[in-house]
Amino acid sequence: MLLKAHELPKVVNGKNVPQPDTDYSKVPSWWITEPDRVRQHLESLEGVEVEEIGRTAGGRPIIAAAWGPREILPERTCNTVAAAFGASDSSAYYGKGQRQRQVLMLIGAAHGTEFEGTLAALNYMNIIVTGKDLLGRPQEAMAQEGRQLRFILIPFLNVDGRERAINQKHFIGTGLGDNLNYFGLITQGLFRNGDVLHWPQSKLYQPMTEDRFLYFGSYVNDAGVNLVYDCPLGPDMQPESAAMIRYCRREMPDCVILSHSNGGSLVEPAPAFVPSHFRQYSAQIAALVGMRCRRAGLARHGIAQPRHSIFEGMGFYQSDALYHACGCLPVLVEFPYGYAKNPDSHEALLDIGLNVIDEIAAFGNRYGFRPRDPSK
Repeated sequence: MLLKAHELPKVVNGKNVPQPDTDYSKVPSWWITEPDRVRQHLESLEGVEVEEIGRTAGGRPIIAAAWGPREILPERTCNTVAAAFGASDSSAYYGKGQRQRQVLMLIGAAHGTEFEGTLAALNYMNIIVTGKDLLGRPQEAMAQEGRQLRFILIPFLNVDGRERAINQKHFIGTGLGDNLNYFGLITQGLFRNGDVLHWPQSKLYQPMTEDRFLYFGSYVNDAGVNLVYDCPLGPDMQPESAAMIRYCRREMPDCVILSHSNGGSLVEPAPAFVPSHFRQYSAQIAALVGMRCRRAGLARHGIAQPRHSIFEGMGFYQSDALYHACGCLPVLVEFPYGYAKNPDSHEALLDIGLNVIDEIAAFGNRYGFRPRDPSK
């Protein structure tokens, strides 16, 4: 039986299971990170359509919420990107003409407790509908920007992982002192011998199995699979990946923000297996987002850096899969979670997230998310 974080014993095989020095379940009332509460709030917003798009490996519902009219361009003759590009005519896939609204989607929490982007997107949706964030602060400029889009939110792709550590509602300060082992425990897992698993060694276990692990951590679904490294090309694709790809092929978003959390490097380098003109757009967005946060005086950890691995660029990841499935511009964002108290408040984390999403929205509204077809 899969254990939840709060069900773990304090000692395993003679080793103390790391305990937090802070109650991480205590958050402001507006800091909503539980799947049920997020769904309830989205369903309360006027003009927001909420639907179930699939089920997790553990049988939990995956939902999507959309605001703004849906628009599919006419005269599509290909249902795959590859076929249209093989004939050097992208409009055979995307359709003729231009959308009235760009479609911006955020997919949250592929790693279950990386929910800061989800929280920001929930507030952004609230701003679009009401003109205010969940703190009640007027955000008229953001509302005007967001209302030019069709905005879609999949708040939790890995609902299993989020529910596994449901009492973990923030991570501010977890990277300090003895909390480092606690952070590894919650997010990555616990071996049956009592050792804590840490990142990136956790990637060596795909899938995680109950004979080896007492607790799976929040990164993987109930099948033990890290969805970012799922195989979207094979018959053993996880149900979460299938639901995501199926929904994106239906909606054909122009841009998908793949939401993650770390110290706050924000927009990561583009994935390897997308065209160079899409990679260029991603780099331009990364610069704009970083400068937006700097001008606003918002604390963040740094900017994304190459990892200098001999295998760098050789993996076909979730973001690559989404481009090839639906032709979107994939933008992976690492939102800050206050790991080392940088920043150290829930409000600051929210403000960074809102500024990131709003800057990406502004780019799409002015230039479009899909770069010009170089063959034209």
